Amino acid sequence: MIGWRWTGALRILYIVYVQHNVRIRAVVFDVDGTLYPASSLYRRCIDLFLAHPGAVIEFAAVRKQVRSLQQQEEYTPQNREDLHILQASLMARGLGMGQSRARELMEKLFYLELPKRFASIRPYPGVRAAIEKIRGSGIRVAALSDLPPWEKIAALGLSDILESSFCAEDAGVLKPHPRAFRDVAEALDMDFPEILYVGNNTAYDIDGPKRLGMQAARRGRRCPGADFSFSHWDELADWVLARACPRGC
Repeated sequence: MIGWRWTGALRILYIVYVQHNVRIRAVVFDVDGTLYPASSLYRRCIDLFLAHPGAVIEFAAVRKQVRSLQQQEEYTPQNREDLHILQASLMARGLGMGQSRARELMEKLFYLELPKRFASIRPYPGVRAAIEKIRGSGIRVAALSDLPPWEKIAALGLSDILESSFCAEDAGVLKPHPRAFRDVAEALDMDFPEILYVGNNTAYDIDGPKRLGMQAARRGRRCPGADFSFSHWDELADWVLARACPRGC
């Protein structure tokens, strides 16, 4: 007898049912590799890599470590400062330098210099028109990124049409940790199934939100877990509007 406690299988079936019967009231976009080609940023960061190859490689390794650590119960970071302290500690260990020096280098390269490279980057064709069409139907639109998104979104010319932007680091985590998506849902005051998350990374942008009951769309090749996959942004806008809650309900 199951009683009020559901088995994992029943919970999954319930999530699938809800996702297919609840209308979309908000669309939240990933930034890097979703709103613009990631290759555009890589080309503009070649000088950073040539000047600090060890730091660039180590930072990527640290982010991978954080994603592993945050799955453990004893993971403690609760905000961006906590996370940066942890990252600096891991970088210091990997680069064989003091933590203060590692923190200084990390902040300079990845949080000061990196955003400056967006000045000449442009979004994918059709991004702005698609977001305007979605927002014009009464659906709320926002962004969620691991790294601080505000300067990037301004450089992409999207600040005026995205209602709000969120950084996973503010919750002390990286995607696909549930806390990043929960904070967005709370800020929007919506239930998970009412939110569509749009991204390009299957593990971070599709599997993560889907586990919470959100809907998820992938920019790129079709993947089994996504509710929708697309290459052209007008396709996404049409798909969303067909499943939208009229004028935001």
